[in-house]
Amino acid sequence: MRISAQASRNLDMLCLLNTLTADEYYVKRHREVFDRFYPALSQGVRDGMAAMVAGQGYAMLSPALTLMVSALDGFQERSLTDMLACHGEIEKAMARTEYGFSREAYDRYFAFFTDTAIPLIEELEGLGFEAFWRAERLPAIEAKRAALEAYLQNYRAEDMINVYKPFDCQDLTVYICAFAAPHGIKLCGYNLISDVSYPEATILSNITHEVFHPPFDYGRVRPSLDALAQKPAVIRAFANQNPHSGYHDMDGFIEEHVVEALGIHVLARLGADIDPAGYFKTHDEGSHVISPYLYEYLAQNPKDPAAAFEDYFAGFADSLGAGDLC
Repeated sequence: MRISAQASRNLDMLCLLNTLTADEYYVKRHREVFDRFYPALSQGVRDGMAAMVAGQGYAMLSPALTLMVSALDGFQERSLTDMLACHGEIEKAMARTEYGFSREAYDRYFAFFTDTAIPLIEELEGLGFEAFWRAERLPAIEAKRAALEAYLQNYRAEDMINVYKPFDCQDLTVYICAFAAPHGIKLCGYNLISDVSYPEATILSNITHEVFHPPFDYGRVRPSLDALAQKPAVIRAFANQNPHSGYHDMDGFIEEHVVEALGIHVLARLGADIDPAGYFKTHDEGSHVISPYLYEYLAQNPKDPAAAFEDYFAGFADSLGAGDLC
């Protein structure tokens, strides 16, 4: 297994869609490119973007779109608009991944593709996005890519990750994008997106976090998830989370807690400069209330690399007392 870094014009354009919703949460991070492209977009495309955000309930469009595109063979070289139009191919490709895909979600996101994403991308291409990206963003991405690969030689992150999520000899690619901030984004397989503005240490934390999505087979841990979802502290944290965090159902919210704990545990074992208690207290406004408990369990109960994580997670859930997470 090998960790490498690459640039991706296609993924970067999809990451930019968050900013082009005109949501200030993203615009303030990418003001220059927003000012360059948004005023030139047609009113029809702007209206479509607004309708999409209203229908979805939030402006974080890139994770679902990049996930589906990354399921396709050769997605780096192919036309983005052509790929987004290949509904049947995406459906079959997603069915082969660990995510699965309900028919309701499939139909909902393909409405995004046909009604909004494709016309928007066509307009961006007509406005010279590729020339802009190659001249003004790619040089910095290539410099970050080289620096990151050198930095990662100081760690053996793959060995620690493999204890909790076996790689099965697959490689991991970090796609460095210019418009991903403030997110890291999980793709199909063991791949992810990080942002060129992040220090190498932050990208390492993106790797040790995103690679664990999804951390388990949901069907095999359903009783544990349901028990955690009834904990008063978890209910409060879910209700009070920042709407830009992106966790819109309880299963996904708890999954993020689990992945946070796994990622920070791996970083600590690798010797990275991190304060786990301080991180959990402040990250996402301190909403990851399960993470500190699971982090301590990971430290005190080393997992057998040969054991299934689903069984290990059930043991963690069973270990919580009646007074925990109240």
